Amino acid sequence: MHKLISITVDIVVITIAFLLVLLLRFGGVINVVRNQWTTIFFLYFLFLTIFYFFDLYERLLYAQRLKLFYRIIKVCLVALLIYVVIGFATKFYFLIESRAFIIGFYALFMLFFLFVRLLFVPQILENYFSHTKRRVVCKYIGPAKKFRTVKKFFEDTQSAGLSCSASDKGDNPVEESNEAFLYSRSNDFSQLYQEIKANIAPGLTLYVASKLFNELNLNSETCLIDTMPVYTFCQKRNKPLRETLRRLIDIFGAIIVLIILMPFLVIIAFAIKLNSPGPIIYKQKRCSKDGAAFTLYKFRSMYNREHVDGEREIEYKNYIERKTHKGKVINDAEITPVGRVLRKTSLDELPQFINVLKGEMSLIGPRPPIPYEVKHYKKWHRDRLLVKPGLSGLWQIYGRGNMPCDSSIFLDLMYIINRSLTMDIKLILQTLPAVILGKGAY
Repeated sequence: MHKLISITVDIVVITIAFLLVLLLRFGGVINVVRNQWTTIFFLYFLFLTIFYFFDLYERLLYAQRLKLFYRIIKVCLVALLIYVVIGFATKFYFLIESRAFIIGFYALFMLFFLFVRLLFVPQILENYFSHTKRRVVCKYIGPAKKFRTVKKFFEDTQSAGLSCSASDKGDNPVEESNEAFLYSRSNDFSQLYQEIKANIAPGLTLYVASKLFNELNLNSETCLIDTMPVYTFCQKRNKPLRETLRRLIDIFGAIIVLIILMPFLVIIAFAIKLNSPGPIIYKQKRCSKDGAAFTLYKFRSMYNREHVDGEREIEYKNYIERKTHKGKVINDAEITPVGRVLRKTSLDELPQFINVLKGEMSLIGPRPPIPYEVKHYKKWHRDRLLVKPGLSGLWQIYGRGNMPCDSSIFLDLMYIINRSLTMDIKLILQTLPAVILGKGAY
């Protein structure tokens, strides 16, 4: 019900801002400008879609008002950018072209939306959920002494529409409720992952509070309890259908990218060939789903790779055992001038779209590990092999080469648990900025 209330209010705000700007700019509200009706329906679709992708319909959204304020500003700017880009791309074939209308609508909408979402909607939700029977029971899992803290949080955040209920150790939260709250006291990611894995199931929403999330530096927590970030885990149903759709997206996405970038790929190939002797494409054995071996393709970025894998295996073993950040064993002198640019911008990864077409990889997923890495995996690390590897994922966007091993693998496992088509699209859109900024690349 909280989503329905929020969506209804959002549609009303869009409509009011749209009609008011029409009145101020064109002196009327009905058939006063070309593309009036197609524009309003486009705005409905645009904003509701962006709100969904930016998690503006989450239960615990109003627990952090300041963070919500900045998120709304960001959403409005993204929507404005998309409107302008699509408008210029289509020569405003179905959108209102007036600059005064565009600026006026987005400015007015932002002001209305900030007021309504920060003050009005929370009050509506609190009034609606003031009736206990309308709230969803959220089963508490964790230390008994922390139950009151969590219960008070839900009482203070009544707009979420949740009521906290204690459970005995023998209770199974999956059978009794579709929502659960896990207060974790784990001191390492292995314990935290096992706790989450034991309490998650398809169709269950699990809110997890843990101090370990601070080490991930995601800055996208649902809320804070006892200064601990709370993240939402939700395993989707209908896995076969989702896998089919994901495969179709992989195929079409890879084909489109390869066609668009074909001239650029040819230029890179010539640059590699002219810069240093050797093959254009470097091939390496990697592990796919369930550990199956496949050949991964990359643009060659080094003069000579002999003995590198042996040195890297020693480094990787230290990386796992000592909980250090992942360094590099490659001497800069071994990297070609062209290769240095390719590695920094991740352009050396482009041939992997061929791996995606072959079905060995997906657009989004954990990065494909090298066999010697899998050999040194801890037991819980092996769950990373439950899905196809991908060109990008949470680790590439938020960590890349800057995180300890357990942290980076836990990020991949967070993705695997929460895996959905929506999340894949989000990560695809977030990959480009990470690549442009060269975050963690080496």
